Amino acid sequence: MARSMSAGFRAAEAIDLSRKLENGIPTYPTHPKFFKMCWCAMGDPARMNQFVLSEHTGTHIDAPSHFMPAGSPGADSIDALPLDRFMGPAIKMTFGPFAASNVRVGAKEIRDWEQANVAIEAGDIVLIDFRWGHRWGIGEAGQSFLDSWPGVSRDAAEYLAERRVKLVGTDCISLDPGDGGGGALAAHYTLLPQGILIMENACNLERLDVISYVMALPLRLGDATGSPVRAVGWNIKRRHGAPESG
Repeated sequence: MARSMSAGFRAAEAIDLSRKLENGIPTYPTHPKFFKMCWCAMGDPARMNQFVLSEHTGTHIDAPSHFMPAGSPGADSIDALPLDRFMGPAIKMTFGPFAASNVRVGAKEIRDWEQANVAIEAGDIVLIDFRWGHRWGIGEAGQSFLDSWPGVSRDAAEYLAERRVKLVGTDCISLDPGDGGGGALAAHYTLLPQGILIMENACNLERLDVISYVMALPLRLGDATGSPVRAVGWNIKRRHGAPESG
């Protein structure tokens, strides 16, 4: 079985869904910035760098503890989550492109997408391509990435929770829109307390088929509310009735 699994992955293209971490990348306005500094250790011939970063830097996953009070039931930190929470069959939905106007995709749009494509199943990873990733840039070139980005509405988050997905990802800086959904941050407050993880700042989603297999493994950071991930997707044989791409 192990050999057949290995052969299956070798036959599929590995698609990097992770942003490169470098100085000047976009960060959520209230979050710490990313810094890479050359570390010159006197007398040590090895080359090395020092990194200063937030748990929520670049392509990253939010753990439930990110939006739950410390010590409350289910407020798991990233290191407390089993590895199978970060991998599995994935559905990619595409919406937009949108103007910078804090658009909220709702439950109706998701149900309409399912009707036209494929139904969400329990345990799926759902990736939402808002066609926003082309705005990513370094320094001033990335400012439009942070301007009134789209996200999901409260009823969309509630619907995804009802479908019992394990993770919801986006190509935007946050799964909630740029105005926080009127400041309510409903996607975070709906999904994370139910143990549904959130991945943000994914890239190359346009290269994924509607059905793929995704791994997004975090660093094993003790008592952390999230972690940068190296997310990878593989296009796999489609489910019955599902289109190959779109």
